[in-house]
Amino acid sequence: MERARLTVAVAATAALAACSSAGAAPQVHQGGVAEVRTGALTARDVAAAQTAFGVDLLHEVCAGQSGQDVLLSPTSAAEALGLLYPATAGETADAFGSVLHLPSWSTDLVAATRAHTAALDGLRHDGDLDDEDAPDALQLSNHLWTALGVQPEQAYLDDLATAFAADVRALDFAGDRDGATDRINSTVAEDTRGVIEELFDEPLPSATRAVLTNAVHLKARWAVPFTSTRPAPFATPDGERQVDMMGGATGRARTAEGWEAVELPYRDGTLAAVAVLPPEGIDPCAVDAATLAALDAAEASDVDVQLPRLHVEQTHQLLEPLSELGLPVAGAFPGLGAGDVEIAQVVQKTYLDVDEQGTEAAAATGVAMAASARLPQRLVSFDRPFPFVLTDTATRSPLFVTAVYSPSA
Repeated sequence: MERARLTVAVAATAALAACSSAGAAPQVHQGGVAEVRTGALTARDVAAAQTAFGVDLLHEVCAGQSGQDVLLSPTSAAEALGLLYPATAGETADAFGSVLHLPSWSTDLVAATRAHTAALDGLRHDGDLDDEDAPDALQLSNHLWTALGVQPEQAYLDDLATAFAADVRALDFAGDRDGATDRINSTVAEDTRGVIEELFDEPLPSATRAVLTNAVHLKARWAVPFTSTRPAPFATPDGERQVDMMGGATGRARTAEGWEAVELPYRDGTLAAVAVLPPEGIDPCAVDAATLAALDAAEASDVDVQLPRLHVEQTHQLLEPLSELGLPVAGAFPGLGAGDVEIAQVVQKTYLDVDEQGTEAAAATGVAMAASARLPQRLVSFDRPFPFVLTDTATRSPLFVTAVYSPSA
């Protein structure tokens, strides 16, 4: 059920702004939530587009760091860039749609994105996640931050409020870039339960005209916890080494095209992890959207599972790989009302911790815009490099994906 917060998100912006302690209180732009009906597109279509985009992004990032662990949040990156999509026009809009695997921005896409936002927002829990009775939870937030004097088009503000439940806040980048950056960082920290403490490590330039941010936080307990952990060999690209291998859990296995996926449900059934074992000798980064779809559609059987403990924290500068995918750095962004601007940086920070009891993961993505200058019978052991995906079970959004080459915990 879609939560009431989606219809009051923008109206509550002033209260939200007052809660943050870093920097001067931002001014707020008001967007209206429109009544929209689902058309030809659905929340699943939005999730499928995020998966296709995520695989493209994974391939680009992996190409630059062969044989190393890669942890990305396709959903976070797609959401942050998606906030910019309705502000684009002309060839810039076409390029954004192509990179994000989305059709042209339309009422149908607004409605589908709204449904996708509502599905993920339905997994939010505002209480103490460490409480033994706390449900598995996912928290997703979207914000647009503009420089003082920037006046986004009203239609754009309405689309952000309707499709993404996003608020829009104005900050003094020119006069107080430290305070403005602190305000963004403190909001991201709050939205990720303190896991991502700073999205931007350095103060944003005074020429910053707008920043679009997304934050995702996930915490969930296994439906069937792992009951034993022991040292076991793992075939890394640099040779075999001992890792902490967890055992005693079960999952549902599917095979397609020589790949094998095991879905590990979390306690409430609303979230799941999918570990994907490539064919022998195949790089995990070679996984593609068609293979993932085939695995998802294959018949499942019960298996025992061995999975290494995982702990990964990474920072990615994504502008270069996104540019390689065709994202225009400079272009037409009239909806922002910020004049001639270009994308100055796209940064993503990610965190993943997988242990015997469950999983905690977080990600934040920032897009900074600046004034233009230019029954178990088998055992599946993940003992060689493999992709690992966190998803919700309603839309199958690619919340997190990591290519594991050398597990650490």
